Amino acid sequence: MGLYEGIKDVAKIVQQADNIELYRQLLDLCEQALEMQNKINQLSSENAELKKKQDLEERIQRHQLLYLTLKNDADDFFYCSTCWDKDRKLIQMHKSQGEYLCPHCHSHGIYDKAEHEKYVREFRL
Repeated sequence: MGLYEGIKDVAKIVQQADNIELYRQLLDLCEQALEMQNKINQLSSENAELKKKQDLEERIQRHQLLYLTLKNDADDFFYCSTCWDKDRKLIQMHKSQGEYLCPHCHSHGIYDKAEHEKYVREFRL
């Protein structure tokens, strides 16, 4: 039997006993029980969110450059370390011609020097 059903059953009995004061006390207890249930739900939700963040933090791999990757990420995306450190947001970086760029904070750098130099040589010609 759940909390709500139990309270409902007790309320029926108190109502049949025709005791107004006892009925008011029961209503007060019901209100407190519902408030506690709401608080439990809120705390459970916050706990799940904190666990999710902790799991994500454990997967982060920092690199000497200004980007992050995630352990066991088959796609090997680059994420902005600046956005992560500042706002705890994983912003995927754009990679092209050996460079990376964060579309949010515009942090950028070179992750593959050979590929970048090849692009620069071809572009200048």
